[in-house]
Amino acid sequence: MPKSNFFTRHLRDINESYFVHMRHALGFARESLIAFCCFFIHSILPFIFLTAGNSTARKLLNRINFRTKLINLSTANEKHVAIVGFGLSGLVTFFNLVKNHQADSGKLVVRIFEKSSVLLKGTAYSTKSPNHLLNVPANRMGVVEEDQEHFFKWLCLKGYNYQKTDFVPRQIFGIYLEDLLQIALKISDEKNISYEFRSKEISEITVRENYFWIDGDLHHSCILAVGPQLKDSKKSFWRNDLESYLADEEIHILGCGLTAIDTVVSLRDRKYSGKIFLHSRRGILSQPHKIFDFTEKVDSPLNPEDSDLPLSQIFRKFINACKKSSDWRIAFDAFRPRTQKFWMVLDVEKKKRFMRHCFRLWNVHRHRCPESQFKIVEEMMKSGQLRIQKGRVSDGKVIDCTGFDYGFESELISNLVKNNLVKFDELHAGLIPQHENIFFTAGLNFGSLFEITSAPDIAPHCKKISDKINKLDPSSFLR
Repeated sequence: MPKSNFFTRHLRDINESYFVHMRHALGFARESLIAFCCFFIHSILPFIFLTAGNSTARKLLNRINFRTKLINLSTANEKHVAIVGFGLSGLVTFFNLVKNHQADSGKLVVRIFEKSSVLLKGTAYSTKSPNHLLNVPANRMGVVEEDQEHFFKWLCLKGYNYQKTDFVPRQIFGIYLEDLLQIALKISDEKNISYEFRSKEISEITVRENYFWIDGDLHHSCILAVGPQLKDSKKSFWRNDLESYLADEEIHILGCGLTAIDTVVSLRDRKYSGKIFLHSRRGILSQPHKIFDFTEKVDSPLNPEDSDLPLSQIFRKFINACKKSSDWRIAFDAFRPRTQKFWMVLDVEKKKRFMRHCFRLWNVHRHRCPESQFKIVEEMMKSGQLRIQKGRVSDGKVIDCTGFDYGFESELISNLVKNNLVKFDELHAGLIPQHENIFFTAGLNFGSLFEITSAPDIAPHCKKISDKINKLDPSSFLR
């Protein structure tokens, strides 16, 4: 072997120049020398450098571990992806990643970090009540390749007796998600995709040498799928044991939305006989769905260019479109495919005013409940067992059904902001990435996309993220 080749072979193997390699090697030598001196002096004078030697040695070992992983990653034809959080959006992104991965793009390695040791199907889909129904018809709940009927096809395949326009129990949708995970794992095994589940809550993510350093490993890209937090987790319906309320003469619930209706249905199923009070600022229940026997052609009430109008005119134009339609629900549904685009071009001040003055009213009509559930609530109101009261209840024993806090700050998010990986959007209702290879799913995009909280909206967004990651070239990370 020629002398020059022998001299540079190691540098070629680790993909480094002579002087870069020298800088790293001298760094290791310096820290090794410091550790040696600390240990040597401590051996003669035991009262000096009690911990300095150990801490320096630990620092050196961590640096060696990082360098080893960096060299291995930069020289291997592999793409390492981290998914932090594994609810509905994390699962759908993982499914699309492995399904659309091409073998000629190198090996795919996926690490999934989830603090729970079981598959989280999302707060709503983890319910144990068969009377908690989806608020979207079966033929629009598919989460694969933007195939809205994928869930309905699965229902037929599994022998469930439901029609396309039925509102299926959310328990069954949870089983569908479990099946989706098994399909994803099978595809991964067939394609020799490496995947690892770590039952761990991630509190910090940093960037080192242009890679994401998470839990002792390097990744080319990172997907945050942690989801928003409940406004009051201690009093939330999803965290409370309803059995502890059944002996009370009265039960007070904050909110009149879909979660409040779920709570009322659950209390009825437990044969609660006391009085139930729903407290809300406007005192308006979420409206019921209505399935139409005909398809009415309705144009979208608003187009992106309407965003330049004053908010009052935008609101008036939308209301007039609802009045002209045979049913206001048809106008709402016609606008749904354009909601995200319209929101994205709306200026910040209009967004803030909408959130202050119109958001609750929007939710009442946009996020509707199945008619069968609405009838249960109506019957309980007619009997006098259920009452709606405007205004908030004072402190006391209440069940919080007011939903999610989209601008929440956790230890992880605080560290991401501190490390300049993300920043809050102008509404402080979601995150904006500050690194090209970090992605957010579902509710973390609420401030920028608005309509991104239900499965039909989450699925295509997750696919876009997976497509970007699958197109990522690992060689572009080489120094």
